[in-house]
Amino acid sequence: MIHINRAIIPNLFTIGNMLCGFLALRYIAEGRYVPAAWLIVLGAALDNMDGRIARLMGRDSAFGIEFDSLADVCTFGVVPAFMLYHSLLSSAWGATLAFIFLLGGAFRLARYNVMSHEGRKSDYFTGLPIPAAAIALSQFIVFTEHAWETAHAAQLGVMVTMFLTALMVSRVEYDSMPSFRSGGLWDRCKQVFFIGAVALIVYPTTSKDFFFPLVLAYLVTGVGRAVAGMFSDEVTQHA
Repeated sequence: MIHINRAIIPNLFTIGNMLCGFLALRYIAEGRYVPAAWLIVLGAALDNMDGRIARLMGRDSAFGIEFDSLADVCTFGVVPAFMLYHSLLSSAWGATLAFIFLLGGAFRLARYNVMSHEGRKSDYFTGLPIPAAAIALSQFIVFTEHAWETAHAAQLGVMVTMFLTALMVSRVEYDSMPSFRSGGLWDRCKQVFFIGAVALIVYPTTSKDFFFPLVLAYLVTGVGRAVAGMFSDEVTQHA
C-alpha cells in the first residue's frame, strides 16, 4: 500500500500556484493577456488555499511559508511585471518600472515572512498583499484593452504601478478573506464583495468590464481606512 505524506498536500496547491505563473508567462509572450490575467486569479485562489489547508491539517511549517513565498514571487511578481512591460511599457524605462513593482512585491513578502516567524498575527494584512496587487495590475491591462480603450493607457499604467507598489510596502491595513460565520455589517459587506468577485469569475464574458473596478474598490477600502484613522487620531489629539 502506497503511503502519501500528508504534509505534501498543501505544497501541491503551492506548486499549482507556481504552474499558473509559468503558464501565464507563455500566454503573455504570445500577447494573450486575458488568459494570463485569469491564471493569476487562479494562482491567487490556490495561494489562499495552501495555507488554510496546511493549518487545517496541522501541517504548517517554515518550509511551507518559504516555498509559498517563492511561488508568489513568480506568479504575483515576475508575471505581472513582465505583462506590464510586454503590453504597455516596452522600453528600458518600462522595464525599470516593472522591476520596481517586482521589488515592492518581494519586500512585501519578506515582511510577511518575518511577521509569521515572529508569531505576529492580525485580522488585517499590513500593506497590500502581493496577489491583490498582481490581480489589480493584470486586470487593469485587460480593462484598458477591452473595456476602456484609451490613448493614455501607458501613462495610466505608470501611475497604477507606482500606486500599487507604494501600497505593498506601506503599513496600510487590508481585510483578509471574509468569514461567513460572522454577522456584523462590515463582514456582510465583505461577503457580498467576495460573492460578486466569484460571480464575475464564473461569468467571464462580463468580467473584462467589471472585474478591475471591483478590485479598485478593494484598494480604496485600505486607503479609506488609513485616511479615516489619521483623522480620528487628529481629533483625539485635539480633544
